[in-house]
Amino acid sequence: MVLIERETLNLAMEALKEKFALPDNVVIHKDDGAYGNFDALVKIMNIDFLCKIKGNITATNINTIVNRLQKYMATEKRPVLLVAKYINPNMFDKLVELGLNILDCAGNCYIRYMNGNIPVFHLTNKGEKNVFANEKAYPVFQDAGIKVIFYLLQDKNNINKAYREIQENTGVALGTVKNVIDELVTRNFILVTDKGRILKNRKALLDLWVENYNQVLKPKLLIGRMAFRTNEQRNKWKTMELPEGMFWGGEGAANMIDNYLGPGAFEIYTDVPTAYLMKNGFVKQDANGEIKVYQKFWKWETETHLVPLILVYADLMGSGNDRCLEAANRLMEYGLDDFE
Repeated sequence: MVLIERETLNLAMEALKEKFALPDNVVIHKDDGAYGNFDALVKIMNIDFLCKIKGNITATNINTIVNRLQKYMATEKRPVLLVAKYINPNMFDKLVELGLNILDCAGNCYIRYMNGNIPVFHLTNKGEKNVFANEKAYPVFQDAGIKVIFYLLQDKNNINKAYREIQENTGVALGTVKNVIDELVTRNFILVTDKGRILKNRKALLDLWVENYNQVLKPKLLIGRMAFRTNEQRNKWKTMELPEGMFWGGEGAANMIDNYLGPGAFEIYTDVPTAYLMKNGFVKQDANGEIKVYQKFWKWETETHLVPLILVYADLMGSGNDRCLEAANRLMEYGLDDFE
């Protein structure tokens, strides 16, 4: 089972579990090559189904697919399931008439298991829209692509996460996740193998991401500016406790990491109203203040009140300040050395 088939199967199984609130006994057996003419074995309601995985089912390929499946089914004792990216209503009805069990990534399905002449279970759902059909193919370094790439750069293992998991951690559309990954493959940043995806040229991709984040996405995230109420409070900025949902970025974060850079300006990313910050009495609203507050744009949990290291690096690089560039280089050398 090659990677694109694995992704289709994972998405389809997730959709099936969601539509029918199935327990976690929907299992995909991944010992590739063990099932002869079939791509995988899945367990649904404790019944094993041999799976054949295809792309979209259309009028031009349906007969070929059906003929081949019927030949395979004639020699198999276990039930067979056709899994596709999408099956439109007309193709759905034709496949059901021909007696096939079917499932797609939108959750459209007709899965029936009989024990002799006795029906054991019957799952049917029709009319769900194609989850890939109307997704806008964002350029890779526009807002959505920047969010996806940010997630992929966080951890080398993220590149092999299912599309839906990447979607949940980035907040972008499912089709956009696919478009961005496809574009990164084209640009030679992702290598696709039978064992999965590999993120290549990570430092070059990080450099592109930093440049485009600062030019394209970051200006749109700015919520407003604040200032410390007094010089004394500014000098004691580290004693100001950030509310839950707020995170230091930029020079403040860099200072907290290695105490090297004395902040000349401050950046905070937030997932909660900025008014929460004023409750501690340290800051006030000020259109010209030294504290810039940005909307938090990542969806995964952050353990500390610091933004992810890659974002600290991007904030520093985007400042154009020599002191910040030096601090960014230190961060690359000691905190992000796996990119070198």
